[in-house]
Amino acid sequence: MDALELCNSLRMEFEGVYENKIPLDALPAKLQDMVLALARQENYSIEYTLASLLVAASTAIGNAVNICIRGGWISNAAMYMILVGRPGMGKTPPLDFAFRPIRKHDAKAIRKFKDEMEHYNEALERQRGKKEDSGTLPPKPILRRTIISDFTPEALIRAHDDNKRGVVLYVDEIMGMFNAVNQYSKGQLIEQLLTAFSGKALDVSRCSMPVPIHIENPFINIVGTMQTIRMHELIDKGYKANGFLDRFLFAYPTSQEIADWADDEPSSSSSFDNYAAMWKSVIDKILALPYSVSEDDDAVQNILKFSKDASHYFTAWRNAAIGAINEIKDDALVDSRIMKTPMLVARLALVVQILRWACGEVHKDYVDIDSTKAAIRLSDYFENCYTAIQKFMAMDGIEPQKKEFLNNVGKTFTTADAIQAGKEVGLSERSVMYALVGLATDKIIKKVKRGEYEKLQ
Repeated sequence: MDALELCNSLRMEFEGVYENKIPLDALPAKLQDMVLALARQENYSIEYTLASLLVAASTAIGNAVNICIRGGWISNAAMYMILVGRPGMGKTPPLDFAFRPIRKHDAKAIRKFKDEMEHYNEALERQRGKKEDSGTLPPKPILRRTIISDFTPEALIRAHDDNKRGVVLYVDEIMGMFNAVNQYSKGQLIEQLLTAFSGKALDVSRCSMPVPIHIENPFINIVGTMQTIRMHELIDKGYKANGFLDRFLFAYPTSQEIADWADDEPSSSSSFDNYAAMWKSVIDKILALPYSVSEDDDAVQNILKFSKDASHYFTAWRNAAIGAINEIKDDALVDSRIMKTPMLVARLALVVQILRWACGEVHKDYVDIDSTKAAIRLSDYFENCYTAIQKFMAMDGIEPQKKEFLNNVGKTFTTADAIQAGKEVGLSERSVMYALVGLATDKIIKKVKRGEYEKLQ
């Protein structure tokens, strides 16, 4: 079977991808074929792999290429991504595959750093043995690694200061990381991540730091996995209230069934190695994009603009989305998440454009309309995932008394019905009214019209 026949066969086998509106076609053609082959041969989830490739490519880009969203609004390609699913869904393998080339890049940097430190220490010892400063001591080596997995907020900032191109917080069970670090830092990490995501400068000064750290153009990615049963913790810890949750993209497979292994001979390791090598060549090409800083420590930025037709398309899409929000008269029903979507779409468009360039499909002179449309399809997919997992974030986090009250009303109910149901579980009328606003905001219910509601979960 030749390569074309194999690709066509794989596409037929996974034709449900397009029926389920999984935007695999947002990727360059050869990456689409790779994702399908890995799904067939390695049992990788198509959706987890798609998300993993995007955030790995974003990490490789770092601060090397930015996008001009509009006027003076410049953004990097930073992404906060969580792969969500039940245990055994296979969240980690595609993530490890996507980041393996960056890990290898880091391993090479660590080896170089060790060698340079050895020479530096030898030079330091020689100088100490002399009565006068010989002036031959080389600059102290700096380790510029990209992947950070075990850290404190201070160590994260130090690592980013050493590698201003950008870093990624890569944690398998991401909720455990937030719990541990926040306990240590009293919320300091979240504040830093909110600041970094918005592209605002980071300033950190500690007693343990002899010199304060200033990072003018922060680039911090986040990627990790989470079980569905822990999703409510994101709400419980206030990550929706402080806007942190609005920055995240979620990958949640359309089907939560664990796929069967194909009943045939396992593929040879050479096939997997070929795809790994191909992906490494793509990431290496992106990592080779130049990044430098001026004498004033400012980044010398390569900024891409939207093409004229892409800009018109992006603007029309954004205005339509915001127009729908403007039609909502009840402020309590407006989800703040929608306000971050245009920026996220622009970042996705930049990543797609650079991926297409790295795969030899197009240029990297500007972001074209195909990358823009692909980004919008990707955004729609991730928002559908977010909607699908809201029930885990909200329902599991509802206070028992409110959950009991909700169980006492029908699929559709009136305000009077709610007040009566609330009385039965000991809730005052005012508490019921506050509960209705909160449940509507969390998409547990929706307000059909004045005084009438409908359950969504």
